[in-house]
Amino acid sequence: MMRGMISKQLVLILLLANVAVTQTTPPAVKTPPKSTATVELPDVQEPELDIQAVMKETEQVDMRRHRMGIFWWVPPDYWERALRQQGYSEEQARKVFSPFKSYNLFIVAMGDMGVGNISWREEADVKKSLVLRDQRGNTYKGLEETPADMASIVDVMKPVFRNMMGNFGGGLQFIFFPLKDSAGNVFADPHKSSELFLDVADFMQPGTTTYTWRFPLTALSVPKYCSVGKEKVEASWKYCPWHGNKLENSSEPTAAASPAK
Repeated sequence: MMRGMISKQLVLILLLANVAVTQTTPPAVKTPPKSTATVELPDVQEPELDIQAVMKETEQVDMRRHRMGIFWWVPPDYWERALRQQGYSEEQARKVFSPFKSYNLFIVAMGDMGVGNISWREEADVKKSLVLRDQRGNTYKGLEETPADMASIVDVMKPVFRNMMGNFGGGLQFIFFPLKDSAGNVFADPHKSSELFLDVADFMQPGTTTYTWRFPLTALSVPKYCSVGKEKVEASWKYCPWHGNKLENSSEPTAAASPAK
């Protein structure tokens, strides 16, 4: 119940923040060089954005031992699509939120739960606790400073969080990680097969607690169906858990396979 309430609050806040950002003219910043990493989205017909479904796949809420942790990996193209869903043009959405495609962004809150109150950790303490890992085992620390091309957007969003959610919103931190590994490969693409891990040190328990995200995200992918039972399946699944057959990308349920003779 708590997780559902948090998700609904974040959805509302983020939609309001999206609108607030479009009404704010950010200061001029130096245009990043052409080599700046961005996620190039595949040229396919995108499904209608279901914000709750996106949140379900990308937000993890952990409550144990009188502590609460919120760890949300934000898909790079979430912001643009959420804004377009509100009626803004593709050009408007891209202009405001294109910088998000240059980083892996986590919105994180870590705090100790008291009676009717939560004592949230400061941004510096949160960053010290986090290490991002890709599926090859490479590790990444959060950027020490908010990137220059993101600062104006974050400055608009943070007050919206605090005003709407009070103490709860004040605990949410924007943590930026690199987008590419040392070889220049994007290691967390919501449209391609991969895994992403966030290691959190000495918070929920002594040692490290690991949170996992698996891609592609079903909420951002064309529907995928089992060719045997016609059930809709997760985009990241390779085999049907009910029939054992290999799953192919399909936007339409196909007829059940004929039994072998």
